[in-house]
Amino acid sequence: MQISGMELEETDPGVFYTSSEFVTADDQMVAFLKRAANTSPTQRARLCAHPSPAAEQHDMLVVTARDSYVAPHRHLTKSETFLVIEGQADALLFDDDGTLASIVAMGPAQTGRSFFYRMPRGRFHALRVLSDHIVFLESAKGPYDPDTSEHAPWAPGPTETDAGLRYISACLA
Repeated sequence: MQISGMELEETDPGVFYTSSEFVTADDQMVAFLKRAANTSPTQRARLCAHPSPAAEQHDMLVVTARDSYVAPHRHLTKSETFLVIEGQADALLFDDDGTLASIVAMGPAQTGRSFFYRMPRGRFHALRVLSDHIVFLESAKGPYDPDTSEHAPWAPGPTETDAGLRYISACLA
């Protein structure tokens, strides 16, 4: 499929790569990713600006819908950066034992909320989306290796959406 002048390939539900060397995004791309997120099992969609999971640097334009459960997890070997473009969410930081340690209100710069973070490696974190969608840029060192991330043993797993959303609500009560 072609969006915003780039040929896209969906490699997993909601995960799109392009063979373009120069990757851009515009309102048309964001609208496409919102539609893709709404139909994805995870309620998320992303444009990967890097050429493959093996790339040394991963830069992704991500759209996450309100009903998505971003399970508490941590990256064992790398940090990640997060820059909000549109929408609002709370970044939730947890201690190793599952105690909610901090809530960071996230939104675009003009909202007065934090619009950027750099998450250190080894820190459990999750995301609660407050708007219909949040659109953000996420960057991390590659290559992608699922064994370098850990889902929190004290929270519902990433595919347990209903239980996970109840868990996040309970943490915030």
